[in-house]
Amino acid sequence: RDTEVQINDSRELYRPVAAEGSVLFFLIIQLCFVEFMYQYSLDAFVSFLYKAIDRTEATADLDERVKRLITTIRMTIFRWVNRGLFE
Repeated sequence: RDTEVQINDSRELYRPVAAEGSVLFFLIIQLCFVEFMYQYSLDAFVSFLYKAIDRTEATADLDERVKRLITTIRMTIFRWVNRGLFE
């Protein structure tokens, strides 16, 4: 029972990171309405999300860790999408 509570508490601390990832994914899949060529799969998105998580600098402060994760995820997804955009 204690382990379940601890897991739930830890999960809640990372909820802003999950929300950021969700918003970014649903934003980029809307690009297909701008141009049919701009289609992104969930598998590709998750792959870049994991890369961003791996690249994020570790820190003992959880609030700082969440901020760093959000920043790294934003920049990684931005660069990925930006590479595929036509002028």
